[in-house]
Parts: sequence; C-alpha cells; structure tokens
Amino acid sequence: MNARRLYPHFFLYPALLIYLALFIFPTLFSFIYSFTDWNAYRDTIRFTGLDNFVKIAKNADLMLSIGNTVLFAVVTSIGKNVLGMLLAVALCSRIGFKRLFRTVFFLPTVLSFIVVGVLFTALLHPDGFLNQFLGFIGLEGLRQEWLVDRSVVMYTVSFVDVWKGTGFHMIIFMAGLLAIPRDYGEAAQIDGANPLQEFFRIKLPLMMQAVSVNVVLSLIAGFKVFEQVFVLTNGGPGYASSVLNSIAFQMFGDGRWGLGTAMNLILFLLITSFSILLLTYFKRKEVDI
Repeated sequence: MNARRLYPHFFLYPALLIYLALFIFPTLFSFIYSFTDWNAYRDTIRFTGLDNFVKIAKNADLMLSIGNTVLFAVVTSIGKNVLGMLLAVALCSRIGFKRLFRTVFFLPTVLSFIVVGVLFTALLHPDGFLNQFLGFIGLEGLRQEWLVDRSVVMYTVSFVDVWKGTGFHMIIFMAGLLAIPRDYGEAAQIDGANPLQEFFRIKLPLMMQAVSVNVVLSLIAGFKVFEQVFVLTNGGPGYASSVLNSIAFQMFGDGRWGLGTAMNLILFLLITSFSILLLTYFKRKEVDI
C-alpha cells in the first residue's frame, strides 16, 4: 500500500526539482539582481536599490522600448483576434474547400520566424515587391520604406507578426464555435434573429472562454516579442523598433547584467498585471453552455 502511494512521487518530485532549479530559482535571483549593479566590469555586486529603474526612466531610448513593447502587444493582439475570429466564423459556415482554407491560413503559424523574416525583408525592401506592386497599380503615394521609416516600422513588424500568428488563434476560435450546440442557433433563427444578432448575442457570450484564452495568449506573446524585431530590424533604425527583450539582450551582451534583469522585471510586471486584469474581466463575461 505504501509503495502504491509513493509511486506517483517518483515521477512528480524529479520534474519539480528540475522546474525549481531551471526556472523558479533563476527567476527569484533575477528579481534580486535587478536591484544591484551586477556587471562584467566589477568583481563585487553592490545593492543599489532603485537605481537601475531610475536609469531606465531617465533614458529616452529605454523608455521608447517599453512604449514599443506595449504598442506591439496591443496592435498584434487586436489584429490576431479580430482576423482570427472573422476567419473562424467564415470557415465554420457552409462554404466549399473549408479544409483547404483552414490549412492555408494555419500554415504560417508553423513556419520559423527566421524564414518569415527573410521573406518579408525582401518583400518590404524599398525596391521590393510591395512597393513595386503599389507603383504598378498607381498608388505611388503609399510606397514606404517599411523597415527604415521610424513612423511605420513598428506597425510593419506588427503586421508581419499578425500574418504569422492569426491562424493559431483562428483554430481556438473555431473550437469555441464548434462547441456551441446547434440548437441555440436554430432557436435564434426561429425567433427572427439575423446573423449579426445571433453572433453577438448568442455565439460570442458562449465562446467567451476561447476569447479570453486567445486574448491573454496573444498579449503575452506580444509583450515577449524578440525574434520578430531581431530578424526584421534588429531594433533599428536607431532604437525606433527596439522592445524590452531586444534591449535586455543588448544589456546582457554589453555585460550590464543588473540593468538587463531590471528590464526583464519590468516585462514580468507588465505581463502579470495585464494578464490578471484581462482574466478577471473575461471571467465575469463567461457563460456556461
């Protein structure tokens, strides 16, 4: 009997120890180091309180990276979820070639961002396909230096991420739609509801769990953005497309580890606060089927 009770612990505790050693303890230590002057140029580590955060607040480039991170997270979250919902509704309706369309829209999700970045770097080059196409159809005024112009570069990177990630959120929305019993829709149609009324008053409230999962996941992914920026612009021009992770990467590369961990702590607080607020809000909106 005792052997049976102990048997599950042989699987639980080794995994727990690995998780503590590789994630929990490093995370806790990083919180501590963010309040120090830990760097590659000193043999000792001194506690400096909030000095790292004061440096960040006074540095316009570092503050710009925080603003870019929030902007990217909000824009990509809205784009992925709105487009994902529209595609899910369309592909759950009675249209032909649904399986083909589902595959086509989901395919970018499985591509490496290195491949996507190389592809879009060529497409968005000042002499690339997009600008040539705009010139060909007579829209010369819309031609831009998409990855160089400071005013549009973050929106360009956001668009590429939305293109790549929408298919993933589409699948979750489709699962939410297909889980709704058909009786609800048939009853609404009998009562004279049009498709928009049926969607907003019946389907959307019943699939709020899928909405909350998608919004939170997309927002977290947006805050954690790194490889998209690294591949497409490397934070340039200047710091115009820098984000928290790219700045932290630069800080660690420069040996300013304490300042880099402070940037990571800010990222952690942003993700945690936004996630808690959104989960609390959507929990109130959920309706049991």
